[in-house]
Amino acid sequence: METIEYRKKIDEAYNTDQSVLFRWKQTENFLEPKELLNAGLDIGERTALTKRLEDLYNINFDSTNIDLDIEPLNGEYDIITSFEVLEHLFNPLFNLIEIKRVLKPNGVLYISTPLYKPRIIKSPYHFHEFSEDELMNLIKRADFLVKRKKIIKVRPFWHYFLGIRPMLRAKYERVILLELSVE
Repeated sequence: METIEYRKKIDEAYNTDQSVLFRWKQTENFLEPKELLNAGLDIGERTALTKRLEDLYNINFDSTNIDLDIEPLNGEYDIITSFEVLEHLFNPLFNLIEIKRVLKPNGVLYISTPLYKPRIIKSPYHFHEFSEDELMNLIKRADFLVKRKKIIKVRPFWHYFLGIRPMLRAKYERVILLELSVE
């Protein structure tokens, strides 16, 4: 199977996964309408959520296709989103500092990331899973201010009654949504 075909299969599975759609809906509900925006950036690869962001804010969103641990971002943006990206980066502080550099004054950054889970249910694809305090320290080191935050469950309530591991997930599987601005 070629890389492009493989990527399409992954995207198809991701964009139709019920837990992903559940998180996206909660994320959309967290976002606040903003006026007079000219440029948006969605950190990471383009997803169905990127299109929904464009519809919500009535602007085009660029997306990144670079190594976010070492490569600089380009452009200037009124709004930047980084949904479930930080945990995949070796150096999330570098990425936050880069985001701050390209975020316009009075711009807004929305991020989401899973909170820490015990090893038995931790994702093998995450370099980091932060506690809430660790994440707040990281954000402070990058000179962002937290305007709003919300902790959400990852799956619908009924999912957590499907076995022992899902019951563990009921307690630990949470995502934090943040609205940030520059100090």
